Amino acid sequence: MKVLSNENKGILYAVSSGLCFGLLGYFGVTLVQAHLSIYTMLFWRFAVGSIAVLVCLLPSYKTIFHQPKEVIKVFIYGITFYSITAILYFISCIYIGTGLAMVIFFTYPVMVILLNRLLYKTSIPKSYYGAVGLILVGMLLLGSNQEVTFNVYGLLLGLLSAFFYAFYVIASKKSTLVPLVSTLVVSVGSLVTCFVCAYFGGTFFVPHELYVWMNILALGTLCTALPILLILKALKYITPEKASLLSVLEPVFVLIFGAVLLDESLSTTQLLGVAIVLIGAIATLFGGSKK
Repeated sequence: MKVLSNENKGILYAVSSGLCFGLLGYFGVTLVQAHLSIYTMLFWRFAVGSIAVLVCLLPSYKTIFHQPKEVIKVFIYGITFYSITAILYFISCIYIGTGLAMVIFFTYPVMVILLNRLLYKTSIPKSYYGAVGLILVGMLLLGSNQEVTFNVYGLLLGLLSAFFYAFYVIASKKSTLVPLVSTLVVSVGSLVTCFVCAYFGGTFFVPHELYVWMNILALGTLCTALPILLILKALKYITPEKASLLSVLEPVFVLIFGAVLLDESLSTTQLLGVAIVLIGAIATLFGGSKK
């Protein structure tokens, strides 16, 4: 049986991460209907995710503090980059709608490419420019069937969310922590920020309904801990540029799961957008180096 190369492993991890994140909307619907605030929802999301990863790490718990300086650094990534990304994204959805917010957020691969070019003088494969163009066009078509509200504040928040996530992807590439430990530390850092915001905003509470907890458990494990772990493992094998470009498959999975699980309809324009994003992602697979 042929063994996967490191490059193909990274691709598989990145695509799988997008698949898991694609379920976020499905489990988030019930939590929104249960009137959880953004900060409270995100706190429980990261709390459950942290517990899930911690259970996996118990047999080798000593590895968590094997690199204390690196742990502190990644903890700061969680407090700043990752948690702020999640908060700003959901707030932007309130102002400009989920369709436009999704399109704006997925400009972050462009930011990853530009930041790597500016900070580390990284050479950019020519095929990535065409892939980025296709993906941006596809993203616009994916969001075309949703209600869009133009709001400068919402647009700015969406761009900031993408900017913070781009920094998180680049910073995570430099981390020497094993992916499982890094996932735990990022999740703990994120839950700290979300708890502070929820507590001082007066919206924090402990849900009592069983169905709410079922969705929180799925949100924290399947849509948080697992995809974070997968994208960190992907970054061990492929470049941040390729990982970020492949992650744009997430909204494709969101639409597919929405149609299958939530009975949402897909327009012809959105189907065309799916095809164009897939072409852009495929172009990414054939571009770049294995460094």
